[in-house]
Amino acid sequence: MKTRPQSNCLRRKRGFSLIEMTLAIFMSLWVASATVVLMKQHVYFIKAINQFGFLRDEAPMINVLMSHIIQRADAYRIYETKGNAMAGTGAVNTGGKAVWLRLRNPDGSFEQSIIAFEETAGEGSLNYYVHDGAVWGEAPDWTISSLPQDVTFSNDSGVLLIQMTGPNQEEITYVGYSE
Repeated sequence: MKTRPQSNCLRRKRGFSLIEMTLAIFMSLWVASATVVLMKQHVYFIKAINQFGFLRDEAPMINVLMSHIIQRADAYRIYETKGNAMAGTGAVNTGGKAVWLRLRNPDGSFEQSIIAFEETAGEGSLNYYVHDGAVWGEAPDWTISSLPQDVTFSNDSGVLLIQMTGPNQEEITYVGYSE
């Protein structure tokens, strides 16, 4: 029996040619570089989204709470500080850090409350105080938000304006409307 000599075709099936290896390495490098570019872009977008977290998450909730409270108000008065608001002295038209509210209850009675921006140990918080009928409490009844860096109340135009500065210096103005 005669045997056939091995052809080049059989030797070629045992491995890859230099051109095939070069092409495979080039495609791998291209996929890796595209992945790095997409990862950098993703990190940039995540940072940008987190930078505006106050406006995205906290500001709408503050709006809902403040709108609900102020809509119930029968009257309001702006004061420079929470202490002035509790004492009922030194009302101002602009630049106040506290607003006193007289709220009308469904039964026709009234209750008093204060919304005040306070700084404690370098941290600001927007707090809500309720008058229990005899005295004001020392501690807030609840905190509306602890993220604002500054809050000012004003009534320059005949409407209650609440200007709030967020943790990344974003500014938002709420307009209070009471019936």
